[in-house]
Amino acid sequence: MEGLKNPSTKWLATDAKGFGCEIFALTAAILNGTIGVLTRTAFDQGATSASVAFWKCFGAFVLVSAYCVCRTEHRTHIVRLAPRWLQFACLAFLGIFSLYYFETKAFSQASIPLVSFLTYAAGGATVVLAGRYLGERFTRRKLVAFAAIVAGVGVMSFSESDVSGTASGIGLALAGGCGYALFIFFSKWFRAGAGLPQLVWLFGFGSAFLLLPLIQEGFTVPDGMQWVTLGALVLLPTIGGFYFTTRAVERGQASKVQIIETSDPLFATAFGFFLFGDGLTYAGAVGAACIAIGLLTAVWQQTKTAARA
Repeated sequence: MEGLKNPSTKWLATDAKGFGCEIFALTAAILNGTIGVLTRTAFDQGATSASVAFWKCFGAFVLVSAYCVCRTEHRTHIVRLAPRWLQFACLAFLGIFSLYYFETKAFSQASIPLVSFLTYAAGGATVVLAGRYLGERFTRRKLVAFAAIVAGVGVMSFSESDVSGTASGIGLALAGGCGYALFIFFSKWFRAGAGLPQLVWLFGFGSAFLLLPLIQEGFTVPDGMQWVTLGALVLLPTIGGFYFTTRAVERGQASKVQIIETSDPLFATAFGFFLFGDGLTYAGAVGAACIAIGLLTAVWQQTKTAARA
């Protein structure tokens, strides 16, 4: 029994918890990396941006709700979360509506590489806010990791041709990125927790917000193979991505979660290569290497650092 109280055992528990945060964040980044190829497929099948945004969120809401209704503990938890509905509405607006709607609108006014870079660069807001209000230390390791990843995303983005955009497009891209950054920050600030009951509230409010642009565009129902693509979007980046992101935020530092998830373009590029044969230029390969270095820097656990924690 005494062995359970010694410092080494305490260190192992702390280290496992921290490592779990990084694994969850990395899993979320991998799942979010499927958004590009799946959305591209949906567009090729005739779906619109507003339709894709709404139906993948609403589909996630229906599936998660149906599962939770069948389990007593989840039903009870959903009801217990009701007094916090305003917090979940805020999180859904920032993490779902702002990212999906503003980023999609930005694509019509700026080139894809520019929008992608600005969206991920805006994630620095999480690092700053977490250091200022959550008491998370902005260490040299975090600085190197975030700088390497953002630099890598920038090199990959600007190595593409036709990088241009209007002031409005740039503003929309930054708004989408800041929205998701604030979602991660406020998830930690509100102590929203993680689990399927929380996702029911997030996807419910997210669907309500995203319904408005769809109605404005003209309400449409997917058909044919669009349902298959939307099903993949529902399961992988929507349910999977948000589940693992909220798990990561619950277990670890918001700033570290943001830094790791900024590596999303690396996995998006890999999926694009395997599914569409999209290649990388020399500059793009250099950018991918920078992202990989930054990711390893963020994920790698130093024994001494973990022991001090």
